[in-house]
Order: sequence, then structure tokens, then C-alpha cells
Amino acid sequence: MKKPLIVFLAVLLAATAGLWADIKYGGYLSLEYIKGQSLSDYARGSIQNIQGGLLASGLVSQKFGFSLEVRARSESLFQIEQAWVGFLPSQAVTIKAGMFLVPFGIWNRSNRPHETPLIRTPLNLEFLYPESWRELGASLEGQVGIFSYAAYVGNGLKEAESLQGGQQFSDNNRDKGRGGRLGLVLGQGIQGGVSYYAGKQDDLDERNLILEGADLSWISGQWEIRGEATKARIKNPEPFAEGKSEGYSIWVVIAFAHFQPVGSFQKVKYNDPFHGDGGISLDRRRWTAGVRYVLTPNVYLKAEYDWNKENPNIKNNQFQLQVAVAF
Repeated sequence: MKKPLIVFLAVLLAATAGLWADIKYGGYLSLEYIKGQSLSDYARGSIQNIQGGLLASGLVSQKFGFSLEVRARSESLFQIEQAWVGFLPSQAVTIKAGMFLVPFGIWNRSNRPHETPLIRTPLNLEFLYPESWRELGASLEGQVGIFSYAAYVGNGLKEAESLQGGQQFSDNNRDKGRGGRLGLVLGQGIQGGVSYYAGKQDDLDERNLILEGADLSWISGQWEIRGEATKARIKNPEPFAEGKSEGYSIWVVIAFAHFQPVGSFQKVKYNDPFHGDGGISLDRRRWTAGVRYVLTPNVYLKAEYDWNKENPNIKNNQFQLQVAVAF
């Protein structure tokens, strides 16, 4: 996104703030230091990954609302994270049109630095869909009692060298991507859900991509345990076999007031003989240990060490520090 557009949006929101009674404003910032082993991408250590975001959301009348979020992922890359208008008659029914974060699992819609105990995206999600996977289209979602639902349709993901590269905001074929998530509150602090996506990737409407996921969370006064299991199937042209990705991740947080130890295990196996440079063949595992220190309710310090295991064995363990601020 160009800087003049960002300035225009900021001025527009400021100029109309007095006319819109129920609008909430917010934002976030983060910065990281990364140091890895000799075969990692950060063998010499680097301060980088400056991120920031500004958001506004609320009601413009009794039953109509909006959300607008702009996110900077580097010093020069600005993107629209969300930009939708919605009909919000009740908690049971919400209709959105525009750009929205895809409701697949629990990580994608809560991946901002101050929302996650981990610094890096879990392996199985990193190799399943684009970072901050967004869709340009329409969605229907809501909650009725212990059940929640979300269904959407849009341009879908495009064919790329890997599943991470499929983000697009125009349609490259006649097929539309569609999917959704069904959720259930299972008990005190326990929630679960299943997610699904299907759509043709290529320009000729031939190669289908199917993503499936299941997630489970348990949150108490001291414990937070979350996990996601995922699968992907990619239809390839003959004589290539079907591409597949499968894995899972689980992360645990123990809250001792300001001091919160964090642990995680992640696994992914991703094979695709057609895409990638000579095909894709990944079999990776990651153990993570770290801590999140809550300086204030809106300021977090995170430290994380990742033990990366893959075949063949590569010395690419990684240490990271992150400062995250929400306002």
C-alpha cells in the first residue's frame, strides 16, 4: 500500500470521528532480534521484522458496522489487513462484504504480535496457507448458544510455488474459493472447531486445493493450551502424484502473574512433486521453549528458542527476542 493512501485513510478517520459515535480505535507495534546457528538465515544476528498496525471498527448505525485495519510488515511494506462493511442484526447473524481474515482454525485471525505467545508461526500453519490469509468476498457468521459458525466465498487462493504463496485479491479463474468453520464450546474454558476450504488454484480451473483443520483450546486462570491439526490435498496434472501437507502444533502457556513460560511442539510433512523448484519434500519438527513477560496489560517482552529438526539434519536452531505493544 502506498503511503499517500495511508495518510488519506488516517485523515478521513480523524475528520469523521465526531460523526461516528461507536467507533473503537487501536494499534500495535513490534520489533525482533534474531540469532541462529551457522546454517540458519540469521547466523550473524539481526534486528528486524518491524511491524505495526492501525485499526478502527464499530457501528455506523444500529445494525451496520465496519472494520478497517492497515498493517506494516516491514519498513516499506504496508498492506490492508481488513476492510469490510457488515450487517450486524444480532450475535447469531453477521454478514460481511469486503476483505476479511479467513476463519480457518484459531491462529489466522489472532496472529498479531501482542495476541500470540509464540514469536514464529507454527510449522504446520506456515506451510498450509499465506501469512495473515485474507479473502476478498463475503462471509456469514455468528454464534447460537454453544455453537458458532462461519461460511465464506471469495476469489480463493491462486496456484504458486508453495501453499504459502497463494494469496491473491483478484480471481485467476472462474471458480470461487469457499469454506468455513464450525465451533463448539465444550465446557468451562474449552472450545473446539473444524475448518474447511476448497477451490481451484490454476488459470484453467483444473487443479483443486482442499484444506482441512481441527483446533482445540483450554483456557483457565493459570493455563492456556491450544492446538491445531491440519491437512492439505493438491490435485496435480498427470503424471504427478497428488500434493499433500499434514501436521499439527500445540502450544502451552503457564501464567505466573507477569511471568509466563511458553512451550510448543510443531510438526509438518509437506510433499508436492509438481510445485516448487524440482518439487517440495519437507519433514520438519520444532520444539520451542520461551517466556512471555507482561510489563503492563499492553506491553509484552517475549523470548523464544527453537530447536528445529529436519531430514537431513541441519544446524539451524534459532533464538528470538520480541517487544510487542498494543494501544
